[in-house]
Amino acid sequence: MSVTSMLKSQTAGLAIAAVLCLGFALPQARAADAADPVVAVVNGEEIHRSALEQIRAAVPYLKDVPLEHVYDALLDNVIDLTLVAAEAKKQGLEKDPVVARNMKAAERQILRSVYLTREIDKKLDDDKLKALYADWAKANPPEEEVHARHILLQTEKEAKAVIEQLGKGADFAAVAKEKSTGPSAGSGGDLGYFKAEDMVQPFAEAAFAMKPGEISKTPIKTQFGWHVIKVEDRRTAPVPSLDEIKPQLREQAAGEIAMDIVKGLREHAEVKRFDADGKPAKN
Repeated sequence: MSVTSMLKSQTAGLAIAAVLCLGFALPQARAADAADPVVAVVNGEEIHRSALEQIRAAVPYLKDVPLEHVYDALLDNVIDLTLVAAEAKKQGLEKDPVVARNMKAAERQILRSVYLTREIDKKLDDDKLKALYADWAKANPPEEEVHARHILLQTEKEAKAVIEQLGKGADFAAVAKEKSTGPSAGSGGDLGYFKAEDMVQPFAEAAFAMKPGEISKTPIKTQFGWHVIKVEDRRTAPVPSLDEIKPQLREQAAGEIAMDIVKGLREHAEVKRFDADGKPAKN
């Protein structure tokens, strides 16, 4: 099913509920300007593009989908929401106690979202992110990596026969394609670059003890079978740039900032707790 079809199958209520229940990650609607044009007018009521972008960013399976790919479906969804909401107002439902309670809950969610987002943005400027990156880079020094191929066989006898064949000049990748039982056989046994902790022992120990161009002289046994290894290259793994890990750093820091803000508010608040039956909670 396409993303557009999936979206069309959602009810209007679910789409709005998703937007209202995602806490401080909720994107803030921009003020109406040239960057937020009117995309529809429903019975005289303007709908701006930011309304579509909010739903796209808040619904998990849509947030990474470009707006243009789901534009028509989102617009239809928001038009339907607008029509249903207008009809509900005609019936005076905004005064219904159920609506009032839900509107209050939605107001709290939105206020929380906007407040925390703005406070986080104040504290997470470029200088702060650069400092966080420097700390991260210090705590994650470059590690050595090996680029290797392997041939996986079921028995030690088969593995020794392959080592003998390679010793006579057979091409490693060709033999791997022919005889390896591992999933990398189709690519000539190529495992790409990996760190020691990425592989099981004693496979990793053997690979990291070898030089580029070297083939293991004896088979290496693991729970998967018997391996013949060829090391293609060794290198120090490149350190990710700030831009590459900025989303990760920002997400982690934003969560910590939000927790600190809420903790501070609790410390200066008078809070009385009750049990589910409304009786005073027992300490």
